[in-house]
Amino acid sequence: MAHSPLHYERLRLRHLRLLQLIDEHGSLRSAAAELNLTQPAVSQMLKDLEFAMGVPLVERSVRGVVLTDTGLLALRRSRSGLATLDQLVRELDAGQTLSLRIGTNSALMYNIIPEALRRLNVGQSETRFQLKTGLVGDMVEALSEGNLDCYVGRLDWDQVPTRIARLLTYDPLLETDLILICPTGHPVARLDAPRARDLVGWPWAMPSRESNNRIVLESAMRSTGAPELTAAVEVSADPNGLINLALALGMLTCVPRVALNEHANAQDFKVLEVADLALPSIHIGFATTAELQQMPEVADLREAMLDAAKAWIAGSEG
Repeated sequence: MAHSPLHYERLRLRHLRLLQLIDEHGSLRSAAAELNLTQPAVSQMLKDLEFAMGVPLVERSVRGVVLTDTGLLALRRSRSGLATLDQLVRELDAGQTLSLRIGTNSALMYNIIPEALRRLNVGQSETRFQLKTGLVGDMVEALSEGNLDCYVGRLDWDQVPTRIARLLTYDPLLETDLILICPTGHPVARLDAPRARDLVGWPWAMPSRESNNRIVLESAMRSTGAPELTAAVEVSADPNGLINLALALGMLTCVPRVALNEHANAQDFKVLEVADLALPSIHIGFATTAELQQMPEVADLREAMLDAAKAWIAGSEG
């Protein structure tokens, strides 16, 4: 089935909404009710959409309709654009200026993010910036669903679902270590050459189990044959909170080096060099969707992030 330019020109937003409703309800009848149309009208909309795309988008069965793999791809491609349009309509209704929705990791809120926003003269800009921090998986999912305009932070491609990875554009910003630390007065800090087993049995302030940092740490520990670490307290997506708790409670913790470097009490910690424990570097980048990368505000933020990262790297090396 070849795509039809004639049908493509006739497409409207409700054709794309139809994909969402089919995915949600699995029924053309329910989709018709949501759109306030008759079922035959919705069936014709679906035919027009399939003719325009040149591929079948749904499979029909006695239980209803479901999106094909191609239909799911079309839905995911269109979802971010629809969400952005919805956001724009809400802002215009409220008489607001454009808001740029940025997802990030807490570790970058002390350096890269503020510097990038400073370079954009945020106080004098007509654009407003909405920052949301959270776990990597949640941020990437929100970006693919159109609930964020971009994401600045850690991205491990082997953990990003293929359905999302192919929607994204990505620019590397910087690389930092994942480090193990403890207060300078902790017994482990006095060991000249600690090994993985020396870390066991002590209470830890740990990232949540869904955190990439926690997953990487526990995998590295298992590879040494050491027993599981004791997570006395867990904090979700907040390395600064982990550092504060580790200092106040005399615990070990695991954070990105970029977070410790910016902490006011960095001098009160020892970075543990554990000979038999290999932790991979953290790659931090700027991700958005192919549809949004041409948006002027997103493009300007990307350039500001790249410049802020270069400045941070130059400062840390100096």
